[in-house]
Amino acid sequence: MAQTSFFGNFLDKFKLADEKKEERIQSNQIATDRDDGAVEVEDAFSQYLLNIDWSYNSQAELIETYRDIANYSMVDYAIEDIVNEMVSFSEHENAVELDLKDLEEDLSENIRSKVYEKWDKITNIMDLNSSIHKKARQFYIDGRLSYQKVIDKNKPKDGLLDIIDLDTRYVSKVRNVQYDKDTRTINNIEEYFVYDDKIQTTRSQASQSNNSLQTKNQSKYKEALRLDPNLLTYVTSGISDQRTGMAISWLHKAVTPSNQLRMMENSLVIYRITRAPERRIFYVDVANLPKTKAEQYVRHLKNMYRNKMSFDPDSGTFKDRRHLQTMQEDYWLPRNSKGRGTEVSTLPGGQNLGDIEDVQYFQKELYKALNVPVSRLEPENSIMGGRGAEITRDELKFSKFVSKIRKRFNIAFLDLLKTELILSKVMTIQEWDKIKNKIDFVYAQDMQLEEMRSSELMRDRLDLVQLYEPYVGKYVSNKYIREMVLKQTEQDIGNMDKEIKEEQSNSQYKEPDPGF
Repeated sequence: MAQTSFFGNFLDKFKLADEKKEERIQSNQIATDRDDGAVEVEDAFSQYLLNIDWSYNSQAELIETYRDIANYSMVDYAIEDIVNEMVSFSEHENAVELDLKDLEEDLSENIRSKVYEKWDKITNIMDLNSSIHKKARQFYIDGRLSYQKVIDKNKPKDGLLDIIDLDTRYVSKVRNVQYDKDTRTINNIEEYFVYDDKIQTTRSQASQSNNSLQTKNQSKYKEALRLDPNLLTYVTSGISDQRTGMAISWLHKAVTPSNQLRMMENSLVIYRITRAPERRIFYVDVANLPKTKAEQYVRHLKNMYRNKMSFDPDSGTFKDRRHLQTMQEDYWLPRNSKGRGTEVSTLPGGQNLGDIEDVQYFQKELYKALNVPVSRLEPENSIMGGRGAEITRDELKFSKFVSKIRKRFNIAFLDLLKTELILSKVMTIQEWDKIKNKIDFVYAQDMQLEEMRSSELMRDRLDLVQLYEPYVGKYVSNKYIREMVLKQTEQDIGNMDKEIKEEQSNSQYKEPDPGF
């Protein structure tokens, strides 16, 4: 196990920032936050190798499962809906803009200018304007993302030199928790990352014996890298498996319905092929032939006239093969001379081939699992318009769901910006902790439904202002109207009053003289 650290004195800054955390740990903490999907071990790294390596392997297997179902056309269609609502492109705007309007009182104009400059640097390194859609899609599918922060260990003041996108299958976060034996409170917490790009994720490993698996894991991890936590930006969905504590993707609950839908679609194709054709029934006159001779005679006729068409589910094509007789083929029945002569009749095909309610049911269940409104399965059901009544409840829930994903996605940007600002000594870690919750990210184009909802709210508020107007100064005050009806804050009211005063002296905003 090789350990790498390229942060130099930068690590010391983080250790200073962890003093409060250490004080909290040394008090009475008995548990850790497991929302980051870290694998928790106690004391020795060897224990992680021998006993918990299966969890690391299952993480890679889980991510491959997510990627597999994401290639399914129905799931891909829903994912595109989610990602397109989450991020968008604009020819004249950056994909993501930094917003520091809430920090005007906390940071000087010079510092704000430097923060904007550092954010532009990060945007250029990551090429967000062209790669934002890919990064957001991968984050949604994998349920996590990881970036390596590359710096010059001899010149850390130069900040980030590169930001490398790491395959999340090969990155595992480990938390070494040391407990007090008497009180079972936490004495110390050590966190690090394990990176191994040679890990095997075939499901055949599950059938190996425990001893052989442990031996293989020990030899494998000698080539793995143990990385300092400050060297990577690692963000998960915030959702974890209650049994294993492993971080899972938003796609996790869609695995079962997607597999069920695929099986239903395959069975539907097979059923249609089997039941669709009209089959003929041949009653062959075998005269007084013995049973054995009669069967041979019928088989001879079948081989002469049979033409077997079969469906290949792998390629989706039809093939002409000579197989044993199946349901969609003709029937050959011997008939002796005492009965009627040779006869050919028709067996009708399936009469209910147009029924696909079962497939539609699983499609709806899949969309519900993906938190996508079922109405989007039917493009003719338009939700465009300008009135709030046309925005369904499911669409509002969908917009909130996408906002949650976006907030988790923003954590990666905050961590990269934090690293850049501290390395370049624009601010200290203590100063960063005071302002980090006031930093916002504005995407190129917000969701249209949110814009419609915002417009509707403002229209309703202005309508209320008109209803209140006869009572202003008698039962309600102007301040009440601005705060309770228009929902303006004290800062908004101050800014508005200032702008109104400036516009009153501007001839551009004065009403024209009715005499002209």
